[in-house]
Amino acid sequence: MLDTEPSHLFVYGTLRPGLAPPLIAEVVGRTSVVGAATVCGKLYHLGAYPGCKLEEEGGDVIHGMVLTIPDAATLARLDWYEDYVASDAAGSLFVRRRAVARLEGGGEMAVWVYEYNRSVFTARLIASGRYDRGHEEE
Repeated sequence: MLDTEPSHLFVYGTLRPGLAPPLIAEVVGRTSVVGAATVCGKLYHLGAYPGCKLEEEGGDVIHGMVLTIPDAATLARLDWYEDYVASDAAGSLFVRRRAVARLEGGGEMAVWVYEYNRSVFTARLIASGRYDRGHEEE
């Protein structure tokens, strides 16, 4: 990773430690937890996983946690899992965007966030901004 890029990732769904499926759990296990945080945006139920749409300051928040990404190889595997291809952002299911996370204990930090890259017109809003494993069954 370049020094100018965030070395942290805000996760709000199946990339959270304890929720990561076997396919990606080992990669998530390479990260370390900074703490609980929020970003501005809306969270949607997309079936087996959630997706977010980031927003400017104010309004709704998405609850999750910040992870430290140890190296570029880990970030590349997370990109693969989220179907993000930097050279084909338009064709990617999720895009990795920069955002500001507000830490639960105070303070802010620059983070990456995987934002859903399709229409949410028919998706169900998760009004609480919190994704739990039970949402996938609703």
